[in-house]
Amino acid sequence: MIHQMEEALYQLRVKKPLILNLTNHVTTDFVANAQLALGALPIMSALEEELEELIRVSSAVYINIGTLDTPFMTLVKKALEVGCQYNKPIILDPVGAGATKMRKEAAQLIAPFSTILRGNASEILALGDASFTAKGVESAHMPSDAKDIASLLALQYQTTVIVSGPVDLITEGHVSREVRHGSSLMQQVTGMGCAMTAVIAAFRAIQEDSFTASVIGAYYFALCGEIASLHHSYAGSFKTALIDQLHKADFALMQTLYDQGAQDV
Repeated sequence: MIHQMEEALYQLRVKKPLILNLTNHVTTDFVANAQLALGALPIMSALEEELEELIRVSSAVYINIGTLDTPFMTLVKKALEVGCQYNKPIILDPVGAGATKMRKEAAQLIAPFSTILRGNASEILALGDASFTAKGVESAHMPSDAKDIASLLALQYQTTVIVSGPVDLITEGHVSREVRHGSSLMQQVTGMGCAMTAVIAAFRAIQEDSFTASVIGAYYFALCGEIASLHHSYAGSFKTALIDQLHKADFALMQTLYDQGAQDV
């Protein structure tokens, strides 16, 4: 796994893919810096008239519904149309799906077009169960609670679904993988899930297989978080240290942590 991550990061930094991010206002800076730290080139837009030009030259389109409004959904619908026209991978983060009817409907509109779908357990459960209601944007459930729904969604939409949490679950319907790394501090920083999806989008920009890109991205993000927490025990400094680790890529230490994790299972 570590060798795969190292090779993928090398390709990412050589190719420097442009990634169009239609993301929320709260975490725009975190998303951009996470992708920049990897070597990708993030760009944000709120202008429908430039979408076709941007999508044509982008290697992936990341859609995050965290700050939902009508102009944003108009933008998203145009992005889905153009993204399909140019066969671009679409990565969806259904922030708060289930918190309101509008969020669930927005996520359900985008999900069939998605190449990768990453959410917490409550968001994934909401997408798969019309009667489920979440509280806000945080998860009240564990990834294991959403395992069956995630597999069904992956098969239904022919996509890769990532249920993030203390143990990340990644599935393409028939095959699943768990990532048992990271830090509890990740739950204390706003936009951590948004940044994780941004990292996965960057790896998908240079990796054709969505499941492989998701596994590589989830492992890389989690291990960088685990390393960052070794010397930073407060949320603010941890966030900065995580971005540093995304950039530094300490694969030797990652290998040690990965091997220790394998022994603990």
